[in-house]
Amino acid sequence: MAHLPPHSLFLLFLAVHGFVASHGLPLPPSSTYNDSMCSESFWCGGVDIKYPFYLSNAIQETPNYTSHYSCGYTDMKIFCQGEGATAIATLPLDQYNYTVHGIIYDNRTIVLGDKEVLKSGKCPTVSHNVTFSYEWLNYTDSLTNLTFFLDCYSRPGDQQPPDSQAEDFQVDCKGINSPARRGDGVSFVFTSEQGNVSGEYGLVEHCSEIVVVPVHEEVLMSEPPLLPNDYGVVLKHGFQLEWKQSTELACNLCEESKGRCAHSDNRQFIGCLCSGGKVGAPDCNGSGAAAAYPDPSSGCAKLIPSAKHKVYLN
Repeated sequence: MAHLPPHSLFLLFLAVHGFVASHGLPLPPSSTYNDSMCSESFWCGGVDIKYPFYLSNAIQETPNYTSHYSCGYTDMKIFCQGEGATAIATLPLDQYNYTVHGIIYDNRTIVLGDKEVLKSGKCPTVSHNVTFSYEWLNYTDSLTNLTFFLDCYSRPGDQQPPDSQAEDFQVDCKGINSPARRGDGVSFVFTSEQGNVSGEYGLVEHCSEIVVVPVHEEVLMSEPPLLPNDYGVVLKHGFQLEWKQSTELACNLCEESKGRCAHSDNRQFIGCLCSGGKVGAPDCNGSGAAAAYPDPSSGCAKLIPSAKHKVYLN
C-alpha cells in the first residue's frame, strides 16, 4: 500500500470529497453486494423484467445509509402489484402510474397503458396528459397524438355553431368527462393530422379542458374507423416508449465489461455491479480511468489501476 505525505493526502481527500458531493457516495471498490438484486430476470404476471429495468423492492442502501441504489436505470423502476399470473406491473411516469403491457428488449421498447383507462368500460374518462421528463425514456416513431377537447359549449349562452363540421369529431359518450368537470358540454377528439379543424372552430375558447395522449398510429388505421366514439379501444392499446443506453462514460464502460450500472435515487452512477456479488472498479475488467478512495484510518490511498494510465504515489 502506498503511503502519502500529509499534503498529498489532503489534496486527495479534497478531490474525492468533491466527487462525492457532486455525484453521491460511490460504492467502495472490491466490496460486495447482494447479487439477487441483479437476477437475470424477474417475472411480474406475464411481464419479464430485466436490466435496465428493476423491481421497486430490488434495491440496497448505500454504504453511508443516506440513499438507495438500484441495479438498473433510476427511472425504470417497475412496481409489481399482486402475485402469480394475475400480478400487474406498473411504471410511474411523473405523478401517474401506467400498466406495463410488455417489454421488447430486442428493440428497447416498452408498451404502456393508462391504468384508469384499462379498468374502465367502453367510454373511459380522459383526465390527464401523458408527460414525463425522464433521462432514458423517449417516444417512439410509431406514435401519434389524440387531442381531446372536453366539456365544450357548456357555459350559458355558449352554443355550438349550426351545421358545424366539428360535429364529425364529436364523441357521443358521456363517460369521457370526469366527475371533476361539472359542465354538461360535448367533447371532441382529433388526431394530429386533424388538428387544423379544431383551430378553425376555435374550440380552445369553448372547452373546459384539453388533454393530449399518445397512441399507436397503426390502431387508427383500423377499418371501420374507431374514432370518434370508439376512442376507448384506441386508448386501451396503449403506447410505446423506447429507452436509450446511458450516455455516461462510466456506465458505458461498466456495461461493455458485462457489468450492470448501479444508480442512486438522484440518477447518479455510483458503481459497477459484477457477477458473483462483486463491485467493479470502475468496471468488471478492472480497466478504465483510475480512481482513489482514501482510507482515513491508515493514512493510505487505495488505488484502482488504469489500463491506459499508471498512477504512482510516493
